[in-house]
Amino acid sequence: MKRPRLRLSTQAVGVLLAVACALASSAALANVPGGGDGKGPDVSVKDDGDSLVLDNGVVAIRIDKTDASISRFTYKGLNLFEGGHGGGRFYWSWNTPAYGGPRGTATLSVDPASNHGDYAEVRIHSPWSGQATDAAMDVDVYYSLRRGAQGYYVTARLDHPASYPRTDVGEWRSNAYVSPIFDWLSVDALRQRKMPTVKDMAASIPVSGAPKEVRQLTTGEYAGQFECKYSYSADLGDLNVWGWSSTTKRLGIWMTVPSHEYYNGGPMKRELTAHMDHTLLNMLNGSHYSQGTQLSMAAGVSFKKTWGPYFVYANSYRGAADDASSKVVQALWADAQAQAAAEQSAWPYGWFKSADYVPESGRGAVRGTLTVDDRGKRATSAAGAWIGLAPDDQGTDFQLQGRTYQFWVKTDADGRFSIPHVLPGAYHLWAFGAGAIGAFHKADVVVRPGRALDLGALRWTPSRTADTVWEIGVPDRDSKEFHDGAFNYTQWATYAAALADADKGLTYTVGKDDWRKDWNYAQFGSAPWTIRFSLTQTPAEAASLYIALASSETTLAVSVNGTEVGRYKAPHPDHAPVRLGSHGPFAETRIAIPPGVLRKGANTIALSQVLAKGKTGTTQYDYLRLEAAGAGLAAGPT
Repeated sequence: MKRPRLRLSTQAVGVLLAVACALASSAALANVPGGGDGKGPDVSVKDDGDSLVLDNGVVAIRIDKTDASISRFTYKGLNLFEGGHGGGRFYWSWNTPAYGGPRGTATLSVDPASNHGDYAEVRIHSPWSGQATDAAMDVDVYYSLRRGAQGYYVTARLDHPASYPRTDVGEWRSNAYVSPIFDWLSVDALRQRKMPTVKDMAASIPVSGAPKEVRQLTTGEYAGQFECKYSYSADLGDLNVWGWSSTTKRLGIWMTVPSHEYYNGGPMKRELTAHMDHTLLNMLNGSHYSQGTQLSMAAGVSFKKTWGPYFVYANSYRGAADDASSKVVQALWADAQAQAAAEQSAWPYGWFKSADYVPESGRGAVRGTLTVDDRGKRATSAAGAWIGLAPDDQGTDFQLQGRTYQFWVKTDADGRFSIPHVLPGAYHLWAFGAGAIGAFHKADVVVRPGRALDLGALRWTPSRTADTVWEIGVPDRDSKEFHDGAFNYTQWATYAAALADADKGLTYTVGKDDWRKDWNYAQFGSAPWTIRFSLTQTPAEAASLYIALASSETTLAVSVNGTEVGRYKAPHPDHAPVRLGSHGPFAETRIAIPPGVLRKGANTIALSQVLAKGKTGTTQYDYLRLEAAGAGLAAGPT
């Protein structure tokens, strides 16, 4: 089942090299936290009755006193929200027990008159209403404006006292509907392009059989293409900033990430970022892709968590008036990257004061060196592995945790790592990636305030039963290396084509086929995927098929030479492909193959989804490996 690879739009391809150059140059930009130069007029506060206006002479924000929304964000004489959806605004929402948002009372928690005009802070406190129709949670939202800053800081806190009843939080986010003057969206090196206009989206049509989020454009330069908000989802651990540029006004508006510690679900937590209709999201909790979903509190449980402060940044292009639009968006994006780096360099912020926000003096650090010892693959290195700390949250997999803070970094070329700014407490240390299967795990890592814990040399010995006969893919918890797995702007067409071909199944011949081209990014339907291979001799002992799943929502049945040898269902089902994702929660298993089932010569392994009649199902494979003692791979099977 082969299909031609879909390509990025010509415009997007053309900008990639320039974006790469912009990213490289961003490291040279000497931005400071808050942007600007930290100088300027005193910060002022104006009470307009139903709103408060914070102004530092560079930017100004108008804050609604009751629902914690911002209706105006003024920079360079323009309201950057004006004309956005619903009039344009920055607001909060959650969907538990029903869709809504906080409603409370605003106070001036820091008066700039008390600090010589350097800093103002507004707190909107939204207590639980006591009604079962509302989330049993107290909410605090803080908006902070500093002298000379080119944007505003946002902090949110959820508080569930032990006296409150059980509550379950689903989606919890801030969102901005920015002005249509912003026409270019930047998420990462792949998601860089001029976006469909408001008129183009209004003229778009639904797509038969697709989720409501998928639209087909009928006008404009992308007429005939599909547009979907999930095209712009990304792994939050890889992102430091995302946002919009205006090619006409030469301005940018950006969501920066000063710290990843408050995001849920580990570094591969995939979520929405920004998308058509001029949205700018920060998904603090969400159930998309079934990661970071466990943000629930039982009655009698006391819980409190702070997200932020994070920085909503505005910038402007300072080049020549006749510079090309491509140069403008590259420069704005590079500056935004540099601004995010400046914010991270200042984390945790010393100026934000709260009993629930721990300063650097109250935090610790963890360092060490990770090595991989795989007797069947000695060349495996620990370079580039994700390694991090996650608490034991009632035995919940770190991929699902939402009540905790997590701290992740990547190892360097020699496997060294240093995890800074860690909140004090007891943690589990986890590592994954780096071409090794499974995960490294070390319990009882205790972090103390003001101390750096050196764990020394850590040896990771991935599981193995015998030598490798063959392998398919790369153990990176993702399906992007397979055919059609790489992102493209018409990914819904890829999904639809794969779904239409589901009944054809797939046959892959080890030693002949290339999994980059001949193994598809997702399996649909009940037709088996068959792996054909030949062995030099019959294995003397039981063999093992290691299966790592990037996502799965079904039970897999595994047959060897026509004999079913096992079934497996991932513990955290997810339908990532329909949301145009290359992975959801990772899962792994070993299927034992009894002696005598494999034989000398030609063999087949069939992977089938066990589905109810009429169901399609999806599975995305991360990596497969056959291990067997005393049997090698022979020249091509018949």
